[in-house]
Amino acid sequence: MKCPNCGFEIPEGHMYCDNCGKEINFVPDFEPEVENEINETLSGVADELNKEARLKEERRKKMEAFFDSIKKRRHIIVMSLTAIIVLIVIISLLSYFFTGESAHTYLRDAEKAKNSGNVDEAITILTEGNEIYGDNSDIIFRLSDYYLEQGKTQEAVDTLRKITDSSLFPEQTVSTAYESIISIYEQNRDFVDISAILNEGDNEAAQALRDKYVPSAPIISPASGEFEDYVNVSIAQNTSEGFSNIYYTVNDGDPDENSIHYESDIVIDSPGEYNVKAVCINQYGIASEITECRYIVSEGLPNAPEIMEPSGDYNQNTMIVAVAEEGCTIFYTTNGKDPDINSKQYISPISMPVGTSHFKFVAINADGEMSEIVERDYHLVFTRLYSTEQAVTLVLSTLVRLDYLLDNTGKVRGQDGVNQYIYDKAIEIEGAGEYYVIVEYHLSYDGVATPTGLLYAVNTHDGSVNRLGYDSSGKYTLLKISNR
Repeated sequence: MKCPNCGFEIPEGHMYCDNCGKEINFVPDFEPEVENEINETLSGVADELNKEARLKEERRKKMEAFFDSIKKRRHIIVMSLTAIIVLIVIISLLSYFFTGESAHTYLRDAEKAKNSGNVDEAITILTEGNEIYGDNSDIIFRLSDYYLEQGKTQEAVDTLRKITDSSLFPEQTVSTAYESIISIYEQNRDFVDISAILNEGDNEAAQALRDKYVPSAPIISPASGEFEDYVNVSIAQNTSEGFSNIYYTVNDGDPDENSIHYESDIVIDSPGEYNVKAVCINQYGIASEITECRYIVSEGLPNAPEIMEPSGDYNQNTMIVAVAEEGCTIFYTTNGKDPDINSKQYISPISMPVGTSHFKFVAINADGEMSEIVERDYHLVFTRLYSTEQAVTLVLSTLVRLDYLLDNTGKVRGQDGVNQYIYDKAIEIEGAGEYYVIVEYHLSYDGVATPTGLLYAVNTHDGSVNRLGYDSSGKYTLLKISNR
């Protein structure tokens, strides 16, 4: 092949002219038939290529259409799910409105009627609401409150019973209804009805509430044990729980409301064995657990005498009273020595001596056994509310009033001269108190004063006036002044 540029012969396979360096383009020379055949072949190949391209394009479009279809279906699914969710929400809201909001409407309308002063209309509204929404406790509690405002106690209780007698409500709501009923009965002091409610054994809420109202067991003291001569048994309750009655038995089985009602200490003073049982029963008729104590009492020394007047200061006449148990005699001393069977015997109340005194008392039984000694210290000083001058004036006025004297100068009817009254001294009259002694004299006109032999006593504390005399033992005694 020759170079088309310089005509130099180019060896086979060379791509450039070795002489001038021109690039050689090999373009075969075809005959027309061959060229046509080639063109047809190339055209066929192009058609095939175009057909394949069209098929690819069609497949691409189909794939796009397929994916578009999937996208559309997914959107429909999403929209469907969204619609279902929205529908559920709407149904829930409608359900709430129908069951909750409507019940609330009844409560709201009833409150409006009540606030406007029409409680009857409010009750009518709530009654209708309760018929529709029987499981709504708010309506029931409100309706009960309105009945109470009208003083219709039984209607209020019957309304609350719709909760306690139903299985529609939780235990807490039932318990609240029971407590409301109990509160109503408490205000009316219907303790029998409360007891009946708390003893509704088939209701768990009532049983739980009953446990709340069961009183604590009473406390017995002293504890079980052995005692010499006697034992004082006291029974107490837990005061923080309110008032309960205490009943007890002694060697007589379990106590109940028909047993002995406890009011004060139980004194057991006879030898033997004793079993004391006690129970608390509250105002609802509910009993506590029973408390039990056992005592053994043995015979011992006599009880010490009981002296009613305690040691201390006194300002008026006071009698000292001593008491001993049956079969014992009391003896006493005032000189500081211990009393015995040879001491002074107590027979009747002793007048407390004026000034300071010290008493010792003992009780002795028929066997000569002595009790413990009881000592008392007294200091008696009378309170003088009247002076000696006032005492004389009281004697004069008393004698004038009783017509012994004509006037306060001491003039005596039918006698010359006058009577004079002179203070002598203060004395204590046993069992009566302190008195001023006033001596009566007759003063003649010649100035001679002669004792008449009459004495008067004026109480230094209350001013009472009496004649003063002597008893068979020579002790002072009071005599009443009588009218002439």
